[in-house]
Amino acid sequence: MHEHLDVAYHQQDTDSYCGAACAQMVLRALGQPLLAQANLFTDNQAHTVEGAAWLTAPDGLCWTLNNRQAAKRFTLDSTDTEEPISRTICWSIHHYQCAPVALVYNGNHWLVVRGYSATAAPSSAFDTAYTIQSFDLNNPFPPVPALPGPPPHSDNDVCGSGGNRGVADINVSYATWQSDYLLPNTFGAVWLGRYVAVCDPDPTDARPPGGPTTPPQGAPLTSPAAAHSGGSPRPLDAAFVRENLVARLSSAGLMSHPLWSKVFEQVRTGEPMLVQRLDREDRYYWIVPTQDDRGTARAAVAVDAYTGDYQQALSIRDQQSSMFGFAPLDRVRDHVLGRRFALPAAAGAAVEAHAQSLSVHAPLVWKPCRESMSPFYPFRMITVGSHRLYVRVFDGAVFAALTNDRGGA
Repeated sequence: MHEHLDVAYHQQDTDSYCGAACAQMVLRALGQPLLAQANLFTDNQAHTVEGAAWLTAPDGLCWTLNNRQAAKRFTLDSTDTEEPISRTICWSIHHYQCAPVALVYNGNHWLVVRGYSATAAPSSAFDTAYTIQSFDLNNPFPPVPALPGPPPHSDNDVCGSGGNRGVADINVSYATWQSDYLLPNTFGAVWLGRYVAVCDPDPTDARPPGGPTTPPQGAPLTSPAAAHSGGSPRPLDAAFVRENLVARLSSAGLMSHPLWSKVFEQVRTGEPMLVQRLDREDRYYWIVPTQDDRGTARAAVAVDAYTGDYQQALSIRDQQSSMFGFAPLDRVRDHVLGRRFALPAAAGAAVEAHAQSLSVHAPLVWKPCRESMSPFYPFRMITVGSHRLYVRVFDGAVFAALTNDRGGA
């Protein structure tokens, strides 16, 4: 079964405003106007006990969601295991018809959870009899491009159309949610090591003390390398990944999903792109673009590079948007050759990209960082002498470092 809330997508106005963008989306779904993200960001920052470590702290976001409307009562949920948060998210969507906001990527980012798929509807926030299959998300990354600059947002703006305007429709398998998204927070002290979400749950006095403690369901979250014997594992062949993609989508339930079945109806698979996780040893995934029979972009799917298991998908509403324009090796080389790039280590230091000293890493690369909070927005990594540059594939932006210095970015 599937439950889905109508929460219109809006991207964050700056790389610091993910929490403000989430508040804007959820409050609009509750009947408020599209409040300015700058004002919501100020609210978030002004109402926290731990501001120095955060751009948007959990208590600040909870305060903003409660004090900018009166229809719902939000509660900050913080637990020492993942499952209670995930089940509270499902219950909030099912029972309260309210989209929670979850803290993901070890505290680096906020996003809205607007739907879920499961074997049954929950009977309470503490029901463990059903199996969660996937979540549907609004990820406010990337920031609005510098030109034309932040909107004001409107109900019919171009947010979510793809490329540098963000992606409105994302589905994440529950196994990927457990292993890659809802992870222990690493920022500050108050919520250090905790799993965090802002939900609309049962009143506090109706909850069992401490919440459920059932271990997370699903396969053990081990390194893919541990599942392979006979030396270092090798990623699956790209042709094999293409041939088996529809079968993987079907086994993951997307071909029968009321929203995603339409996205993948009669699609053809494009050329897969291998991506290396920079923050996980021996972790790779394939991004497989899909098109209709006219060659029009429809979606992109991420699968585990070693097993082919479905991880997550996004749909592309604006077929003219460029999601992976700077992925080709020849284009990214031409993009940086002869240009000088500032280095973060010392003021005034720079490196120039010459053909003789330049090499391009074969796979694309990604990790959660201020420069990309979505695995569908990876980088080309270029070595210039002893330095590294990262070229973001959807817009060609070049970075000398990837950063994650404050929580809730």
